[in-house]
Amino acid sequence: MKIKILLISAFAFIFALNLNAQIFKHTSVAIGLSTSQMINNNPAAKSIQPSSSDEPIVFGGGFVGAQPGFEVRITTPFFDDDRWRIPYGIDYQFYTAKERIPIGRNIEDKRFHSMQIITPFLGVNYVLQDLEYLKAKTYVSAEVRLAMIGNIVNRLEENYFFLDQFDTTINYATKGNATRLGGVVRVGVEAMLFKPLELNASVGVSLMNAALRDDKRRELLTPFKIFETQERYLWNLNFSLLFQYTF
Repeated sequence: MKIKILLISAFAFIFALNLNAQIFKHTSVAIGLSTSQMINNNPAAKSIQPSSSDEPIVFGGGFVGAQPGFEVRITTPFFDDDRWRIPYGIDYQFYTAKERIPIGRNIEDKRFHSMQIITPFLGVNYVLQDLEYLKAKTYVSAEVRLAMIGNIVNRLEENYFFLDQFDTTINYATKGNATRLGGVVRVGVEAMLFKPLELNASVGVSLMNAALRDDKRRELLTPFKIFETQERYLWNLNFSLLFQYTF
């Protein structure tokens, strides 16, 4: 809770700085699509239903591939040359997994596992190159991220193809909401589309749970505690494609 209050206070302070006309003049606001894909051997990226070849047996999160979301990013320079900047905003990710498991000829199980991750972030951004002739900039950014995981759903639907009256839905108890402190290092490019609109594209590597891990809760993004012993680090590949307006 103290971390959330400090982060919100930091956002409020920076927003207050933006009320100053000289700073606000060079501030950019960007909004667009973002994705997150797990890149380490974490159970969250494995199938929900354990495979007979899995060793050890694990109920995965089912989050295979890139998970979609959207991002709002504000970037404020804090030196006159506009090379050093403060990026801050919110990344809102939707994690969804669906699996079909045939059970005999006339029965099919469907597993659903989903959650939403709201991630405020705050960092430092440095412009590596200002390519005026191309109307583009390249930059590197390091950001602190607070992942707030909620709206978790863990459901099983058993469907009988010719006997609908036997169809069954089971809503399993979830592990509960969680908050983790992490960070990301990213590189990106800002390119002019047409005045005053720019395109801001970036790719980065993030660690979702660098701090505040809880081994009692077990793995962070899986549906069941069974066969789990700890919460392992969760590394992601992050990509964003934003439309940006600079004042």
